Amino acid sequence: MPGRATRRIQTFPYWTSNPFVQMLYAEAVARGIAVTGTANVQLAARALRDPATTGLVHLQWPSPITDQATDADDAEGRVDDFLDAVRTARGHGRPVLWTVHNSLPHDTSHAAAARRLHQELADLADVVHVLRPATVAAVAGDYRIPPERTVVVPHSSYHGVYGRRLDRAAARAALGVTAPVGVLFFGHLRPYKGLRHLFDALRAARDAGSDTGLLLAGKPSGDVADRVAALTDDGVPVTSALRFIDDDEVATWFSAADVVVLPYERILNSGTMHLAATYGVPVVLPGEPHLVDDFGGEKWVRFFNPADPVGSIATQLADPWFRDPAVREAAVNHAREFTPSRMSRDFADVVDRMLAGRSGKAPAEFRHRNGRT
Repeated sequence: MPGRATRRIQTFPYWTSNPFVQMLYAEAVARGIAVTGTANVQLAARALRDPATTGLVHLQWPSPITDQATDADDAEGRVDDFLDAVRTARGHGRPVLWTVHNSLPHDTSHAAAARRLHQELADLADVVHVLRPATVAAVAGDYRIPPERTVVVPHSSYHGVYGRRLDRAAARAALGVTAPVGVLFFGHLRPYKGLRHLFDALRAARDAGSDTGLLLAGKPSGDVADRVAALTDDGVPVTSALRFIDDDEVATWFSAADVVVLPYERILNSGTMHLAATYGVPVVLPGEPHLVDDFGGEKWVRFFNPADPVGSIATQLADPWFRDPAVREAAVNHAREFTPSRMSRDFADVVDRMLAGRSGKAPAEFRHRNGRT
């Protein structure tokens, strides 16, 4: 079976502009493993079916498979076609690795098809890579990941990716921040991320006499711009860039922030929290059981109550816990422990083992490699 021995990764979707993708593959590339792929579903399926295409199949975000479906039947058909292509690749002797980023695609209109796709990927994959130990339990309401074929390689920080932390005063001046305390939300501004809860919490903080302002950076979807304007009209100081944020701007936004709040309505993993740790910025997360299980012992992480997001976020912002230098140092230490190079090495080890000979069970040393069990 030629695919087994070829030192090559065929990845889908290959989002080359995503820093996580580059961090993950860096060590594999350094070891001489070629990485190829596409973000086009049809081209990916064609390569999976091609007996001349060899090497490891690495699947990450399955959302493009159903995102463009016109209706439920079309979504089911797209799932059938892609799964058939994956089965064909396995029939050619190619091992399959799936990295689980989300329980289901965000804001999906075709949850049933997406749920079936995720379950069958979990069933087909020789190894399922999860980013935190609690993932298997967290997704169990939607699909089952076989624990015996699961490997934990944690999401790293972004240490060394976006440049050094800047002086706080200089960063605030560069952005024009006037509020004494800056609460940052960074990333694509989409409905599932619960921004309305954060906005209302900031209104509550203002009513309580707080001097807290919002730092908002990212490309908006829907009516975010109108909501931001209303927040400003209500007297909450807002510093915003409602657009894609270039790489050379990232350090400035995080260096100017006192705390990052992620008011998500649904979350499995968050790259933003690890980016915050990189710059020593504490984070407020939803108190979902899997997040509390994984990060409850971290001094730089606190949780809000998903049943009362506005009130509990406002309470976390009223407490100056995030200004404590020891809290900020704990975030930096976490980032230094979970570096991109560490993640990349551990991931490359998994790839090497799979290319050396496909196994239906992830080696024990990889299954429990999470840094904190």
